[in-house]
Amino acid sequence: MMSERRIKVDFPDIDITPDDISGYYMDAGADIVQSGEVPDVDAFIRNLEEYNRLQYRLMDKTDRLCESMERMLDNEFVIVNDLNPIFEEVDEITERMEDMKYFIPRDEVLEVLERYLSLHQRLFDKPVFYVEAGWDVIQDYGL
Repeated sequence: MMSERRIKVDFPDIDITPDDISGYYMDAGADIVQSGEVPDVDAFIRNLEEYNRLQYRLMDKTDRLCESMERMLDNEFVIVNDLNPIFEEVDEITERMEDMKYFIPRDEVLEVLERYLSLHQRLFDKPVFYVEAGWDVIQDYGL
């Protein structure tokens, strides 16, 4: 059974200590345990700590992607090097975060994700060229 309760993970980019976890989070954790989403409160707290670290990694990597995308806005076409590991890293982070459905990220993370989606839409309305090897083979495409 999926819990209806979703908890915003709103901690700074630090390792969370027991003193940082307020009664609100402990009550929410008890509800999540009761719903069967996690086996016990300790697992909830471990997931809370992991989610907090993941959301900041996601924000950092997505922000870097946005910076690259913004530099391409004036181009007539988009070149994507699918060997760039950042896409895979972002996918791995988001997949893990999706496993913890009872959490939602803090507002700053959501803002970066919204910026990414907006840029993605604007860029991928243009012709897209995928480069499978390095950037040194771009000349082979006649660009």
